[in-house]
Amino acid sequence: PHRAGCTPHEKKKARPGSNMKTAALLALSGAAVASAFSPTGPAFGLQASGRAAPACSLTGLQMAKNYDEKEAIVNNVRDRLGSATLIFSTGLEGINMPEINSLRNSLPEGTNAMVIKNRLFKRAVAGSPWIQVNELATKSNLWMFIDEDLQGSIKAFKKWGKETKKGEINGGIMEGVVYDTKGIDAIGDLPTKDELYAKIAGGIAAVPTQLARLTKEAGGQKMARGVKLAVAPDS
Repeated sequence: PHRAGCTPHEKKKARPGSNMKTAALLALSGAAVASAFSPTGPAFGLQASGRAAPACSLTGLQMAKNYDEKEAIVNNVRDRLGSATLIFSTGLEGINMPEINSLRNSLPEGTNAMVIKNRLFKRAVAGSPWIQVNELATKSNLWMFIDEDLQGSIKAFKKWGKETKKGEINGGIMEGVVYDTKGIDAIGDLPTKDELYAKIAGGIAAVPTQLARLTKEAGGQKMARGVKLAVAPDS
């Protein structure tokens, strides 16, 4: 006998929504397995959709590119130091890109203004005569690389500083010696090479004139002495 209201073949009714949950779980499981064996999975730095992964997940290709870029910067700085006579820095804080471009356009030939990360700059000077850069490479800096025209470059920089009310010199290096702000200012006040040449040339040109004057004075003195002896009474 069977209880009223029940039949031998009666099945329990499924709860509403249970089929949908089961299907969703199966779909997620299948996607997880597929991504584990797919070349576009998380292990390769890309999402399954093929879109780029977040910046914090770098691929090997991106890391190699960054390394090559940094090496290129280091090598460029080394080459630039190879022809430089003097370098000095100023704090970069508060200086914008248009102002940097304005400074670059005002500098003499053979002088450059460069922004370099301290870590890369220290790598570039390792084992070189510019190792003292380690003392000055603190915070963010704008560096001046000067080949020959020291005075003209420093004057151009200071003129730019007055116009922008920025650009106080932190210090610099020349021939392995570290100079403070006053030292760099003193170098800027020295006569230029052309001015030295002009003074030397002027001194050489003045020699014949001075020699003629001295010879004339000496000749006049001898003549006056001779006249005096000629008219002197016999004793």
